[in-house]
Amino acid sequence: MKKILPLLSLVALFSASATAQELRYGITAALNISNYSIDQSGLTYNADSRTGFKAGFRMEIDAPFITDGFYFDMEALLSSRGAKLQQIYAENYFSNTIRPYYLEIPIHIGYRYDFSNDLGLFASFGPYFDIGLFGKNKYFDGVATSKPSTFGKGGIKRFDFGLGLRSGVQFFEHYRLFVGYDWGLLDIARENENGTAYNRNFYIGASYMF
Repeated sequence: MKKILPLLSLVALFSASATAQELRYGITAALNISNYSIDQSGLTYNADSRTGFKAGFRMEIDAPFITDGFYFDMEALLSSRGAKLQQIYAENYFSNTIRPYYLEIPIHIGYRYDFSNDLGLFASFGPYFDIGLFGKNKYFDGVATSKPSTFGKGGIKRFDFGLGLRSGVQFFEHYRLFVGYDWGLLDIARENENGTAYNRNFYIGASYMF
C-alpha cells in the first residue's frame, strides 16, 4: 500500500490541476523491446531482449504557467516486458524466459515546439509506475522445465518504478510518432541475495489525440 500511495497522490494532483485547464485525451500504442540490466557476483548471464507492446489511453494538459510550449501528460497502459536469461554454470545450461504484463502509468513533463499548425517537435521526461498484473515464466534447470509464478516465488517483484524519456513529431495536431526509453530504478529480483535486476525498455509508437 505504501508503494501505491505516492502514485495516487500524483494522479490526484494531476487531476486537480486539470480542472483549471483544457484537457486533451488520446489513444496510444507502442512496440516494446525490453531487457534486464543484471548484476550478480561471480556469475555471467546472457540476457536476450523480448519484443512486446504497450497500449492504452493518455491525457495531456498545457502548462502556460511555466512558459508557452510546456505541458504535462499521463497515460494508463497495458505493457508487456521481459527477457530471456541464459547461463552456463559448471557445464550445465540454465535458462529463464519471463514475460510480465504491467499496468504502466507514466507521468511526464514535456515541451512542444510548433513550426506550424501542421508540424511540431516534442520531448518529455518523468517517472513511470508499474504494477504487475499477470505473466508467463518458464525456467529450465538443465534437466526439466518448470513454470513458476511470474510475480511469486521464483519470479520477480510486482512493483517497479523508474524514469522515462520520450521525443517525437506531431502532425496536423492529432497524430504523434515517437521513440522513448525507460530506466527501471527498483531492483525487481525477488530471491537473489547476491544480485540485482532492473527493467530496461526501448519503444517506438504512435498516438492519436482527439
